[in-house]
Amino acid sequence: MNQPLLRFVASKNYKNLSLDKVVELKKLNIFIGSNGSGKSNFISCLKFLKDSLTTIPDESRGVSSFENAVTQIGANRILDGSVASPAVVTLAYCFSQFSQTGTPGKNSGILDLKIYVDKNQPRVSISEECLYSGEDLHESAPSRPFYYYKFHDREAGKGAVSVYDSPGQNSSTHFEPLDNIDTNSLGLSAIPRLLEYSQYPPESTPVFRIRRDLVEFISKWQFYNANNMDLNQIRTAEPKIGGSDIYLSSSGDNLPLVLDNLTQQDIDFEESINKAMKSILPKTRRLRPIRSGRLSLTVEWYFHDIKEAFYLNEMSDGTVRMLCWATILHSPVLPSLLVIDEPELGLHISWMPILAEWIKKAAAKTQLIITTHSPDLLDHFTDCLENVFCFASEDKTHFSIKTLSKEMLNQKLEEGWQLGDLYRVGDPSIGGWPW
Repeated sequence: MNQPLLRFVASKNYKNLSLDKVVELKKLNIFIGSNGSGKSNFISCLKFLKDSLTTIPDESRGVSSFENAVTQIGANRILDGSVASPAVVTLAYCFSQFSQTGTPGKNSGILDLKIYVDKNQPRVSISEECLYSGEDLHESAPSRPFYYYKFHDREAGKGAVSVYDSPGQNSSTHFEPLDNIDTNSLGLSAIPRLLEYSQYPPESTPVFRIRRDLVEFISKWQFYNANNMDLNQIRTAEPKIGGSDIYLSSSGDNLPLVLDNLTQQDIDFEESINKAMKSILPKTRRLRPIRSGRLSLTVEWYFHDIKEAFYLNEMSDGTVRMLCWATILHSPVLPSLLVIDEPELGLHISWMPILAEWIKKAAAKTQLIITTHSPDLLDHFTDCLENVFCFASEDKTHFSIKTLSKEMLNQKLEEGWQLGDLYRVGDPSIGGWPW
């Protein structure tokens, strides 16, 4: 059974993004575009959703997970600067392979969220939220959508949830009302509490299972930005033994612990990571996490013809960065969505084909979004142009996404151009330049 995927994200009035036209994401997605073209804003939409569902609310300050997450991406400044305030910002997320019973199927699940923004007020609120199945966001879609729930659509604080007409999850459904729905919390995260205090057993609602599957899927998303990788922390950190970390932290400071846990979890991982390091430093003999003192971990790196081990504080910046990307991309426990911002930073040009190959292999197992400004890295995605998405200017203020194709660039490819070559010279069909 294939795992679910994020099919697309749509938005209206959100910062500088114009995503009213659906652009289908794939398992491998390479984002290019000039600085300020909306790549980071797109990623912030995804991180906002994860944080809204998974972060613990700050009850001491009366701040919900939704409020904290929306503050992280700009609070009332998420509204497009050209739109008069107050207004509604729409974010919609489509997930593949979810059916009305909450198990993978042919239909998609779409979470449609409308956020009320008043630039004169610091806090924002949810004006409408619904989760439905269907193949499209538009009213002209051929299939009639099935709504798992609708909140605040007729009156703030009130909504309806689909309930089975009779016991058993293959029966027809009808809407039942729900009250006391907060406008400062994501409804998807509040479903268990709302059902607990309702007269409907959770198992009698289709949303009960799909919500569990969605939250599990989204909670495994991982985000990395090369600028946030703290090389000093990575080199000096000696994390405590016993932690259960299997994903590298955003700063990378738990690298020895992750290497140790993945080695213990999968017998082939140590061989895989050593093979990856030999591809960048051929004289590598063995790399391994070891005990440092009684309760901590560090990393030893051995080379042929040298008896003494090297440690991360003796390795170059680029080498340490490549070890981080290798740990992430070769992991036997890949996240359900992996986002990496500008992985090429600080790396030698000769390592670009190696990095590209790691990315492609990981994309065969999970969904990836990679942003890059590197023509040297882009050269190695010439063979998969359909996986490259350009953030292109519409009116010098707003940006939309366009996809590349072999048909679009066929003549230049036949002349011997690589994708990175076209990016280097600012070819208008590729984009990437601020003019």
